[in-house]
Amino acid sequence: MRGGPADYFIVPKNIEDIKNILRNRGDLPVFVLGEGTNLLVADRGIPGIVLSVKEMFKIIQTPVFSRLTSGEEVASVRVGAGTKMSYLVKYLAKYSLTGIEDLVGIPGSLGGAVVMNAGADGTEIGDVIRNVTRINDDGEVETLSRDELTFRYRKTIFPTPGGIVIEAELKLKKGDHLEIQKAIDAHLDRRRQKQPLTLPNSGSVFKNPEGDTAGRLIEEAGLKGFSIGGAAVSIKHANFIVNQGEATAHDIREIIETVQKVVKEKTGIDLETEVVLAGEWD
Repeated sequence: MRGGPADYFIVPKNIEDIKNILRNRGDLPVFVLGEGTNLLVADRGIPGIVLSVKEMFKIIQTPVFSRLTSGEEVASVRVGAGTKMSYLVKYLAKYSLTGIEDLVGIPGSLGGAVVMNAGADGTEIGDVIRNVTRINDDGEVETLSRDELTFRYRKTIFPTPGGIVIEAELKLKKGDHLEIQKAIDAHLDRRRQKQPLTLPNSGSVFKNPEGDTAGRLIEEAGLKGFSIGGAAVSIKHANFIVNQGEATAHDIREIIETVQKVVKEKTGIDLETEVVLAGEWD
């Protein structure tokens, strides 16, 4: 999706660069940019510093296995926040580790998944997190245990806001390799069939309200295919807004607001955005 420029776009080389930026930024706001999924940047851009960490924190350590008193085999694995979710799920499958197969279709990285407690088909990344390591806003590295985090629907609450997730330790169960691979393949097939993967988009636009789905509500409201400028509600999946060529962020924002208004009028339900709106909006 389109968006405007950053005042300062910085690509740090290592953790020390990030620490120095955070400690010396003064009053400048810092926006952390990973893979950029589920993100819509305003046409006017983002004020302050945009810190691009897309190429950092990609190491996955070899899983460490142990056996519970019940006899069940489990493993802990430390994963860099820059690791793509699709790669992570497939990597874990090689070790017959189960628990996040349904997340194979999430296009972003682990860091973004942790921050938003990304999920699909009833599975959330928060289900398997043991601890999270981040650089806080003071430029200090800290590790937060699971008990210090609160996992909600599409949101993880940290003890203090801000900071940059750099690693997470996951705890998963040993499963049947063939069943795990079947689950991964089935999820990817469903994604290909139901989502508009051939057109640029920012992923799921709205959170699913309790007991229903945003896509169904939007479709029932007659908004499939509704367009403004170069943007349109996908005819393949109504909870996606696609860029048909020259869409502006303003076009997409107008569609979001129109969908919210119409669905509210027809059903009384307030659709909450899942996509993150960043930058200076009119």
